[in-house]
Amino acid sequence: MRQLRREDSRLLRGGGRYVADIDLPSMRFAAFVRSPVAHADLIGVELPPGVDGWIGQDLIGRIDTMAPNEADGGVYQDKLLESLDDDRLFVRHEGRPLLAVDRVRHVGDPIAVVIADTPYGAADAADRVGLELESRPAVVDPFAALADDAPRLYDHWPDNRSLFVAAGFGDIGAAFADAAHVSRRRLHSGRLACHPMEPRGVVAQHDPRTDLLTVWSSTQIPHPLRTALAKALGHPSHRIRVVAPDVGGGFGVKAIPYAEELILAFLALELGGALQWVEQRSEHGLAAIQSRDQIHDIELALDGDARILGVRDRFVVDSGAANPLGVVQPYNTLAHLCGCYRVPALDVEATAVVTNKAPNSPYRGAGRPEAVFAMDRILDVAAREMGIDPVELRRRNLISADEMPYSVGLNYRDGTAMTYDSGDFAGCFEAAMAMSEISEGLRGGARDEAGRLVGIGVSSYVEGTGVGPFESARVRVDETGWVEVATGACSQGQGHETVFAEVCAQALGADPARVTVIGGDTAAVEFGWGTLASRSAVVAGSAIHQAATVLRNRIVDAVAEQWEVAPADLCIRNGAVEVVGTPTRRMELSEVATGFAPGGVLTNGSRAGLEELVCFEPPTVTFAAGVHVARVAVDQSTGTVEVLDYVVAHDCGPLLSTMIVDGQIMGGVAQGIGAALFEQAVYDAEGQPQNPSLADYLVPDAAGVPELAVAHLETPSPLNPLGIKGVGEAGAISPPAAVANAIEDALAGLGVEVNRVPVSPDYLFEQLQGART
Repeated sequence: MRQLRREDSRLLRGGGRYVADIDLPSMRFAAFVRSPVAHADLIGVELPPGVDGWIGQDLIGRIDTMAPNEADGGVYQDKLLESLDDDRLFVRHEGRPLLAVDRVRHVGDPIAVVIADTPYGAADAADRVGLELESRPAVVDPFAALADDAPRLYDHWPDNRSLFVAAGFGDIGAAFADAAHVSRRRLHSGRLACHPMEPRGVVAQHDPRTDLLTVWSSTQIPHPLRTALAKALGHPSHRIRVVAPDVGGGFGVKAIPYAEELILAFLALELGGALQWVEQRSEHGLAAIQSRDQIHDIELALDGDARILGVRDRFVVDSGAANPLGVVQPYNTLAHLCGCYRVPALDVEATAVVTNKAPNSPYRGAGRPEAVFAMDRILDVAAREMGIDPVELRRRNLISADEMPYSVGLNYRDGTAMTYDSGDFAGCFEAAMAMSEISEGLRGGARDEAGRLVGIGVSSYVEGTGVGPFESARVRVDETGWVEVATGACSQGQGHETVFAEVCAQALGADPARVTVIGGDTAAVEFGWGTLASRSAVVAGSAIHQAATVLRNRIVDAVAEQWEVAPADLCIRNGAVEVVGTPTRRMELSEVATGFAPGGVLTNGSRAGLEELVCFEPPTVTFAAGVHVARVAVDQSTGTVEVLDYVVAHDCGPLLSTMIVDGQIMGGVAQGIGAALFEQAVYDAEGQPQNPSLADYLVPDAAGVPELAVAHLETPSPLNPLGIKGVGEAGAISPPAAVANAIEDALAGLGVEVNRVPVSPDYLFEQLQGART
């Protein structure tokens, strides 16, 4: 499928409608008062005269706290607990107040909300609110937070651990005892802010006549947000409508319910009318979730032929002030550590620690970039220590296509046995090597025309995609012959309208141009889960395919009975039922819909209407895979790095749209290059963010991202009717490892190691200076 995206004309012509574009009669505006310090007791809040505001005490007993939510994979936490011994997994969740009551735990923690007739009036009112805070010591280093005498973020916890999980398989003791070589390193994936093009935003309106609460939010999870609102507010779920309008990027930052969404909904019920809040860019850098920030102490055991015997890893996750999704991100890292490689023995322990930073939750890649950085860096370390080319070492350890389906030896975070369902890892690897023109291995240390050192880095990954528990689709043919598709998945720019219309049209036999797609509206379909975790094409696409197929069969059976022909003699093409081989005998879908109206000639005692609802429940995830190759140039005098070219070979099964898949991969690679070279959320020793806005937080621009070469393998999955695998996060997974490996390859002759990302110029310059001395 290579047609242009049908969304683009509307969006490029300014026809998009985002939360900030929603303008309702008599709408008022909210602003939040946030903590200016990282850790303090809240002694008092003073609202100036004439300011319409609410504080934490006003909400006690009237709205629930921010309890743990089940968005994304949080729903599977109990299943995972059941599959592990009690001493192998624990999770501590904290029901935090929506507005701070007696304590603030990070800069940006919401303390009060004020309402005014204009957004500027609200901002001015927020500036005039007085705060009395009594400082507490801040803890910003996760290892310091583990100390017995560390300041506690939650006084009733015995320590600052929010999670511990351990898993493994095989005889790890024997693996290391028998090893001919062992490599060890401490490797750090830095802390990232998400910064989508559109920050968060909410509009809430209550209609007292119908008691309908409508919430427009730039969310990735309309249906789980509706559930969270109903539980927190004690309001009937069927009297809450959540709409995600056009959303300018999500990447995981919008995949959890937030206090601001619940508070605006509460105030709409209390005050009547409509309220709007749109997050400012610097506010996003303080209050929205952040991600990564993992430190791995990893060991790799190999035999004399450089074949892997075992991997041991102990890693710490800096959760910030809260861990909203519990096991999701740490366990994703644990489960993906082996990657494409044959690992006979594994022993991993993960510890998540709360600190006085913004809460940590999944961001594009969701634990996988950290796993790949740890594994691919330690493979390069081992290769150089053993005098083996890093490409050759990988070839010796890749799982072969003949071994598929391949049982890893762990459970996935959905509680099921983790099995690579299909794929050709070696074929993918060789495709990337061929595109990169790597025939005999890496040759680091060459110089370009500017005198910079040039190196090449390789990284591979697997990605569990299409996680459940389900996604819904309702497919309906109306009396005009147009087809409506409604799904719980909602787009943040992925091209759902294009792809889902095509999936439906192919299964039903309709004209794609006469298929409309509605996503992100709880009024359009009763059930839904959302867009996250590389799942929309797999889970929502399968639901649409199945609903359209059931509807097609109903149509064919009914028309066959009326025409007195066998159903096998009929087909639906271009929006009409035809007799195979006799296209002159046809019935338009508009005529079919009329025949299925109540009392119509085609109902024949069956239910009226042409509509089917399907909730597709995947048995478990399907695994995509890929290989990235980066070529970089390093300026020794400044520590700056330029990515010269970049190659991706990727397998996400049959492609629904080559253009959209390529776009997903390229966008992910751009984000991954940012994480590799300069993106980092920085805090000082007192927990003060140093770069909350884009004035100081650097993101990639067009000049910093090279042209990409992308090749596709299409290995179908047996786990869904379309045979597809997800691709939304794939591009962002390997760039930190590939770029870091390329930098180290360029500097191999100087003895420089790259053990953290981002490899910022100041960090690399320090490494170069250290190597010189």
